[in-house]
Amino acid sequence: MKIKILGFNLFAKGGTSRSNINLIKSFNKANHEVVYYNFKTFDKTAKFNTMINEQLFDKHLSFEEFKTSEDFVNADLVILTRETFFYLAREIKSINPNAMVVGEIHGPLAYIDDNQDLAFDAIDAYRVSSIDIKHDFIERYGKENVFNQYVDASHIIVNEEPSVTRRNLLIKARFEDNIKDISYVIKMMNRIINVKGYDDIHLYIKGYGPSEILYKNLIHYYQLEEHVHMNEREPKNYIYISSSPYETLGYSILESIAEGNKAFIYAGEDGVLKRIYEPYHAVQFLEKDIQEDSERLIEFIDNKYTKEERAEDVALLNATFIDRDYASDFIEASKACMDGLKVGSGSKSQVTQKVRKKSKLEYGRDLYEQYKTKPVIRRVLNNEKVFNFAKKKYEKRKMDKLKQQYDAITPSENKVFIESFHGNNFSGDPKYIALYIKEHFPEKEVYVSSRNALVDMEIRNHNLIPIRFGSAIYNQTFRSCKYVVVNGNTLDSVFKHKDQIFVQTWHGFPLKRMLNDLEDKTERNAQVAAFKPRMKKWDYLLTSSAVNTMLLESSFNIQPEQDLQILQLGAPRNEYLMKHDETEKERVLTKYFFTKSNDKKYILFCPTWRKEKRALLSKINLNILLEQLPEEYEIIVKLHPNESHLRVTYSELSDRIHCFYNELVDIQELYLISDAMITDYSSTIFDYAHLNKPIFLLQEDTEVYSEQIGFYFDIFELVTIEIASNDERILARQLLENKQPDYQNITDQLLQDDKIGTTENIVNYIFK
Repeated sequence: MKIKILGFNLFAKGGTSRSNINLIKSFNKANHEVVYYNFKTFDKTAKFNTMINEQLFDKHLSFEEFKTSEDFVNADLVILTRETFFYLAREIKSINPNAMVVGEIHGPLAYIDDNQDLAFDAIDAYRVSSIDIKHDFIERYGKENVFNQYVDASHIIVNEEPSVTRRNLLIKARFEDNIKDISYVIKMMNRIINVKGYDDIHLYIKGYGPSEILYKNLIHYYQLEEHVHMNEREPKNYIYISSSPYETLGYSILESIAEGNKAFIYAGEDGVLKRIYEPYHAVQFLEKDIQEDSERLIEFIDNKYTKEERAEDVALLNATFIDRDYASDFIEASKACMDGLKVGSGSKSQVTQKVRKKSKLEYGRDLYEQYKTKPVIRRVLNNEKVFNFAKKKYEKRKMDKLKQQYDAITPSENKVFIESFHGNNFSGDPKYIALYIKEHFPEKEVYVSSRNALVDMEIRNHNLIPIRFGSAIYNQTFRSCKYVVVNGNTLDSVFKHKDQIFVQTWHGFPLKRMLNDLEDKTERNAQVAAFKPRMKKWDYLLTSSAVNTMLLESSFNIQPEQDLQILQLGAPRNEYLMKHDETEKERVLTKYFFTKSNDKKYILFCPTWRKEKRALLSKINLNILLEQLPEEYEIIVKLHPNESHLRVTYSELSDRIHCFYNELVDIQELYLISDAMITDYSSTIFDYAHLNKPIFLLQEDTEVYSEQIGFYFDIFELVTIEIASNDERILARQLLENKQPDYQNITDQLLQDDKIGTTENIVNYIFK
């Protein structure tokens, strides 16, 4: 049989490359002729390295670069090893109708986009890893031409003896945290080393990819440099760790067990790995609970892996993965899928036109890229007026094209889009609405906007789906969601669909004047001009009282005839504060300080943002302040997202001063664990008043701020709030006096609609 295989890049290391190499060897061993086509351009050195290292010298084997579907003209069997190649099946069938075309799905079904073209009209059979994935495939797509067969593992040598771990842990994976969740293991190591005190345990992480900087930051953040080692020489004996949300088999897991090592792995959101590896004595499962998993891992390290247990595992490994005729099984299973299946081929010209047709926009862009280096064209393009005119025209056409594409997307009732502070972190009202929906409406998919990998990590901690802010997938996902919940402006490039419902929660009770109420006329006009068209997207605006409603109506210049409904039902972020208990406080302490111990007194220091760049938040010297306070007093500095660059400055001031990554912080959680707050003219005053803990107001530039921005009302006429002294010694005495404040006037007059049940009422109203 003449077999042709298309892969992305055989000559780069990875699980799919290993699978394809084994596949090639299996077919050659069974005397089939194999031509492997590499999608990515490769050089001879890479090719020869792979051939030498893998002993790929069969006379019936050749390697080619993929050019067109014509490459497959005389194949008996074509194997497409990547979902993004499946569309080629149509052209292959039109060229070679008698070829059997098999599509291999190496990754979890959960990672296949709903819009991915799987070419059901052209592919004869699909191979997936396990029986569970096969059943999920049939249920999801309604197609029966699928078979399950683990990837070939013929490269694995099974060690008869169990290894001795020596308290080393190992992860080998691509650094993509949204897929591998290695950050979870780093956080678990923080608990094991810094909280539990196990100084002799080491984690080795080997790989490459976009999340490398995230992992380095976390290692530094948790001070684990001596215990977590990236891309250093791996230990001979170890416990392998995998915390991936989804895996279809996990080559590295299988290889580690075969070598005689134990494995501590996550069963997966779909439970696939549990059904594969549960019979093995060498395997223990983690549950994605850091405290529980830390204890379980330490116990697993200490437990001996006996020779008797190893013998049973070896027998199971051989029976499942080694003792089989892979090529014959693959071909027979593929043929079985074809029985009774008729696949339409279409005409070659129609298929080619369907696949290759470009838009005028794409054609113009490609033409520009092709000719921009030509001397005459370059001189024309270097003319600023010509270039700007062409660019403006291109951008307008691009925007019109995008709008057409987005208009073709129908928002789904079961999809919700959440954005907190433009994706800079996951907090505020949108967060608590998202968590309520996740718990009470499990059928709905909740997507959350994220600026970077740290925010991704926080979102995934709540089992929600992070979407990169401003990306193409962001725009598509945004438009596919019927419900959009935000606490600020949305991107202008994302157009609202007529069926979408926008919920604006805003991000705090206004003390400072905003928009239409700003004192500075020039600034007011500029902000209103930018804000007004964005506001037209809103369907609902949340408020916490009649006063809150009045101030926002004034600021946003809301008119009665506007199609905007104000929901005066309270703030979900404050319901969280009102219904907290000791269990939640312990969880928050564990998140930020890795302990449930409540023997510290934390002062929350969070002056509001200033437009002008500053080196420090305040004139107050926090080190001098701490010198005047007992040892159990520590300070948490909460930075505004626009001043995140100051984190290192404050983190290095003292061991008693904590300044967390803004991306990981929810200020409501910091309210919960702090004993007092120092702030200025910030909306934090009103949220914090729900807890009735001492608030101290900084007054360092009140007069200037009042002239430039202005205030809606004098808070001191409403309630007594203590002024924070600029003298650190006096301020320390103020903090130690421990007077019991009374902020009932604030909660009664300004926040009376904040209550237990607020979030439920809002969500039920929106979903009605």
